[in-house]
Amino acid sequence: MASPWPPGECKQNARKFSCHLHAQKLLLALNENRHNAHLCDAIVVIGEEKKYVQKNVLSAASHYFRALFNYGEATETENGKTVINLGSVSVTMATFTLILDFLYTAEINLCPDTIQDVLQAADLFLLNDLKVLCCDYLDTCITPTNCIGIREFSAQYTCSWLLHKVTRYLDEHFREVSFCDEFLSLSADAVTELLNRDTLVINSEDDILDAIIRWFRFDVQGHQAEMINAVTRCVRAAQISESFLEAFEDQSPDLHHLNLPKLIRDLRQTATELRPRGFSCVLLACGGEGNVSDHSDDSEVKATVNCVKIYNQGTSTIGQWISLPNMNSPRTGHGMVEVGGCIYVFGGRDHHCQILNTGEKYNPNTNTWTICAPMAHARVGFGLVAVDDNIYAIGGSNDMTDPLTFMETYNVFSNKWQSLPDMTMKRVWSAYAAVGKKIYVIAGGTVGKFYEAVECFDTRTETWVSVCPMRERRCDARAVTVDEDIYVFGGFRRFECPSAMHSGHSLKFCGTEIYSTCNDHWLPMCNKGGVPGMCTMTDVSHIEGAVYNGEDVLVVGDLDIGNAFHCVRAYNKITNSWRCVVQNKPKNQRFYQVCLLHMPNAVLRKLLWDQEKMVYSDLK
Repeated sequence: MASPWPPGECKQNARKFSCHLHAQKLLLALNENRHNAHLCDAIVVIGEEKKYVQKNVLSAASHYFRALFNYGEATETENGKTVINLGSVSVTMATFTLILDFLYTAEINLCPDTIQDVLQAADLFLLNDLKVLCCDYLDTCITPTNCIGIREFSAQYTCSWLLHKVTRYLDEHFREVSFCDEFLSLSADAVTELLNRDTLVINSEDDILDAIIRWFRFDVQGHQAEMINAVTRCVRAAQISESFLEAFEDQSPDLHHLNLPKLIRDLRQTATELRPRGFSCVLLACGGEGNVSDHSDDSEVKATVNCVKIYNQGTSTIGQWISLPNMNSPRTGHGMVEVGGCIYVFGGRDHHCQILNTGEKYNPNTNTWTICAPMAHARVGFGLVAVDDNIYAIGGSNDMTDPLTFMETYNVFSNKWQSLPDMTMKRVWSAYAAVGKKIYVIAGGTVGKFYEAVECFDTRTETWVSVCPMRERRCDARAVTVDEDIYVFGGFRRFECPSAMHSGHSLKFCGTEIYSTCNDHWLPMCNKGGVPGMCTMTDVSHIEGAVYNGEDVLVVGDLDIGNAFHCVRAYNKITNSWRCVVQNKPKNQRFYQVCLLHMPNAVLRKLLWDQEKMVYSDLK
């Protein structure tokens, strides 16, 4: 049959088409076919039980089975099917059947009775997707009674993100954990490792000694030889109260033979310093621009990092900004996120006006910066968003003019980047937020244009979709996730009415909008009548960032409230009210990125002492 197109036009009119349901239908058909023995080409044997399987499916799903079928020893059955004996790998046929069902359906039912066997098998068979699902399930099961066991289990099978989360839970709930059988049954070495942690949240050091006494009483015979050693190695004697020792002498006659009060008092004589436990929530201001010094009007790109302690309650305060070590590179227009208790910074523009692809990591436990693997694309004015242990770099620009659509993701444990599907829309200086496993790119613009469009990236399916646009287009806004909602603060847009009230400039400071991810709908934030809100709606205000500490939304920047400027203002959604948290801004620093961080109290105290900023309350 002759082509309906003239010669040379066929290639020009060629288009690519795809059927999105094809892969799903194919997997469904394969799942049906595996129940027909004559369509299977291998048999898995575990003990006395057999299961017919398809080698191509197992090989595609698991590098373990691919290597086994390619290089492993196998024998042929009488009807020509390959026999694989898994009797030596400690996996039951019931567990293998659950995993086989998952490979064909992408679904699995997990429960306390099966989770340990399934995770162990997923680790053995190199099924990373299934391993992630098992970790997600265990994350929902963490309680004071089982967190030590989950912590050991996650460490054994290299579940790094779960290990971080359960360790953080143990730190924050140590008092409850210390009453549970898992803790009381620990070996002396395990107790010592746990009780030496700086980040345990306790009321006082008395809680540590009290936990050791409970551990001793749980098994007096077994713990007799290690009791004194545990006290000597774990208890910070200088911080034990005299009232606790006096109460111990009066209320614990059965333990008088240990002579603990004398031991503690003797240890106090050799104590060199107070080392508090637990951590404090601090707000970091990182990089940006500012004056070279107090006596110069010259501006420079900063490597400066400052932090201020955030209190959940209280009124306006003069914040005590504390200097942290500088970044390795000065940056402005960069991205910054907190993941796993560390700060990650990527991209931006340096003091030579070079746009960067480099990154670095701040570890508060060591108070140091280290270099991270660079991004594939240099970026400024982009989004940096964290979902679990992955960081996503989205959009931005690499030449200050044409925006990028490129997206890439960085894993904090592997220290590697990989590319992801591009955004559908070019834009720069957007607002970004993550809700659950989804990332939202909000508003932004290109040269000469501002947008109200919003698109959403699902990290599980790696697909982009458009969602409800904002009510007011804007650029350079800041977004923060609060439960299932996204709050978008500030940003600027052009005045659309020449007669509108403004300060003589062409840009308007935008109002706050709230997006419900459940209802796919935007609403404006309404403040109480006659009560000061976030700031006056003029372009003299500028927002550097917004964060959520679990109780209040903290908006950071130069916030004009009419008669003064505040640096950090807190919004409580329950009372629909604003208050000042920190009035003074970090010295000679603006256009910085902000983030919340749990700073170990031991590190924070040393910084305050070294910088001669210690106050009476810090000595407690």
